Amino acid sequence: MGVNVVISVVTSGKGGAGKSTVTAGLGCALARRGRRVLLVDGDAGLRSLDVMLGIAGTAVYDIADILAGSCQPAGAIYPSPICPDVFVLPAPVDLEKLATPEDMARLCRGFSRYYDEVIVDCPAGIGRGFETAVAGADRAFVVTTPDMVCARDAQIIARLLRKREIPARLIINRLRPDPILRGKMPDIDELIDTAALQLIGVLPEDEEVAVANAYGKPLPVESNAGTCFANIAGRYLGEDILLADLRRMQA
Repeated sequence: MGVNVVISVVTSGKGGAGKSTVTAGLGCALARRGRRVLLVDGDAGLRSLDVMLGIAGTAVYDIADILAGSCQPAGAIYPSPICPDVFVLPAPVDLEKLATPEDMARLCRGFSRYYDEVIVDCPAGIGRGFETAVAGADRAFVVTTPDMVCARDAQIIARLLRKREIPARLIINRLRPDPILRGKMPDIDELIDTAALQLIGVLPEDEEVAVANAYGKPLPVESNAGTCFANIAGRYLGEDILLADLRRMQA
């Protein structure tokens, strides 16, 4: 723990792509593989990891409180009651209290001594929040939904990450296999080509995800999305896992 920890950021060019869902799901999948995981919510003003991971009712302090000296750093980190070995550092509720890039980089490096994985949930777009969230990142996961507008925005994010020499991989979220199989929606190869990123995983549209997120409950590991998160976590850790057939992703 804490030795050569790689700090990751989950980002996208468009709101609603599912960055927080991916951050929470990947964090829990990694924890099930024996990793101790810190999830840092970088989306000031619109935080959601606290709800998804069941700490919304107990979280008192956040990143802004650490920086203001109102609490010790460990005092703003909360263990998730729904996923053992996952810990959450909430974002400020006040957008004006957004950390600086230097603050974020320093915090992530400091916390990396105590965790096996540190993953930052980035706000959408390419503004100040993006600059802050990626400041300490060693690698990135760019999330897109299966539409060309979102994939094109992912390409813009990929270009910015390349300028910062941050290697990135693509996650396609909320994919519905049936329209793709019938030729009604762009296929996976088209999305990859548009985003100009190597794929690390696909997550199907799954009602279980929406239910788990809304009520701060664990995503069933046997669900379609749960299986896909487990596969992404394996690839994240360097395992050679083939992409599942689209027909097997259907509910």
